[in-house]
Amino acid sequence: MAQRWYPKALVAVLAGAAAMIAPPGGELGAAAQSLSFTSVWSQDLGDGTPVALSSPDVATLAGAPAVVVGDQGGHIYAFSLATGALVPGWPATTGGVPVESTPSVAALTPGSPDDTIFVGAGTAAKPHEGGYEAFGPDGTLKWSVGVHNPGATYVSGVVASLAVGDLQGGLDVVGPSVGQRQDAINAITGTVLPGFPWFQGGGDYATPALADLYGTGKLEIVNGGGQTAGLAYNTLYAQGGHVRVLSRTGNEGYSQPNGGLICEYKPDESVESSPAVGPFLARGKEGIAVGTGNYWPGASQADMVLAFTSRCRLVWAQRLGGLTTDSPALADLSGAGALAVVEGTNNQHGGGSVYALNGATGAVMWRQSALGEVIGGVVTADLGSGYQDVIVASTGGAEVLDGKTGAVLAILERGVGLQNCALVTDDPNGSIGVTLAGYGPTDGGVVQHYQLVGSSGANVAEAGAWPMFHHDPYLTGNAQETSPPG
Repeated sequence: MAQRWYPKALVAVLAGAAAMIAPPGGELGAAAQSLSFTSVWSQDLGDGTPVALSSPDVATLAGAPAVVVGDQGGHIYAFSLATGALVPGWPATTGGVPVESTPSVAALTPGSPDDTIFVGAGTAAKPHEGGYEAFGPDGTLKWSVGVHNPGATYVSGVVASLAVGDLQGGLDVVGPSVGQRQDAINAITGTVLPGFPWFQGGGDYATPALADLYGTGKLEIVNGGGQTAGLAYNTLYAQGGHVRVLSRTGNEGYSQPNGGLICEYKPDESVESSPAVGPFLARGKEGIAVGTGNYWPGASQADMVLAFTSRCRLVWAQRLGGLTTDSPALADLSGAGALAVVEGTNNQHGGGSVYALNGATGAVMWRQSALGEVIGGVVTADLGSGYQDVIVASTGGAEVLDGKTGAVLAILERGVGLQNCALVTDDPNGSIGVTLAGYGPTDGGVVQHYQLVGSSGANVAEAGAWPMFHHDPYLTGNAQETSPPG
């Protein structure tokens, strides 16, 4: 069964000041002198439980943009992006099963004014609870699908998020479980698709990416995971991890439940980092980027970022200074169109760093220390410089880094601990918005929304941007997607 690195115990953090224009004592270049954020709204969730690994996403609810996020108490909150007010009918609830999954969103029918919200429910600590769940625009449960391990009668939790796309002729969602199987589900009916559940060989935690890797007009499923040594369904699983490209039809037409793999790479370390897919390799070739961890003692590929071709061939590997279990971003940090791989690290002692890596070679372009441990990942936006700047959420707060140099441009927050990704939005008033969701000094959940003064949100979803966890509201992990793929 796959293993997982558990995030450190939730810690109380010191209450801090509101958004700052510049770091104390820092020097700003000409492009950063007008970089000023203002606090628009803040919500204390009031249920006494934190937002941990669930990152905020943006949905259309009640006809307007809303921030959606899950917490450890089993709630899925929806707040008006403009005002921070709760959307009528929300929060939704899983019945107390924690939500570490980032909500994914999509309208179930063309022209629908509102989105449906999809989450995984459960944790590795309580694998007998949870599953795949969908909630309608009014917060009511539409469907719930449990995950059964082979030969077992209990339902396993789902920590990974659900990617949305057209896998088999309709709107579908897909994601692994903490058990040994991954489901792909019709997003409208909640029916498990033919060829699924698919035997993954262990408990996986990485959100899959969806992309047409081979120009066929059909999607493939890109997974990361980990495994212990053993034999199952005529397949020998080695201790370590895996990066896989799986057919959209899963094991359909195969005699074994683990059939349907297109290609696979097996590092000697687990892969909990959610894969990122995009044309970042040399000459704009499509590639897959993931981070690893350091679970297995002596693993040679611990604390690395790995880059592959679409056929799972390793192109480069770069070791960084800490855990790389968070998800990489693919972003145009130069303004010239080439995508870099941006990865945060966690030293497991309260600190971390952010690295910008050349997409073609893996060479380090710059490194910057973070305010704390980077557990969820980074996001990017063009904040007015003509290239992507980097917004870093960590256990020590949130800050903005210059995309070209890594210099600290602004500190957004020091009073909220963050184990996920920030969310960048094109706000209703036309400004660039940044939403943070985490926990305060007493571990209670907090959601905060800021705006960049004098900004234009029109470029938030431009080519080369990575404005949220796994790139887009559908969580495709695909740098080239702006709508549910398929």
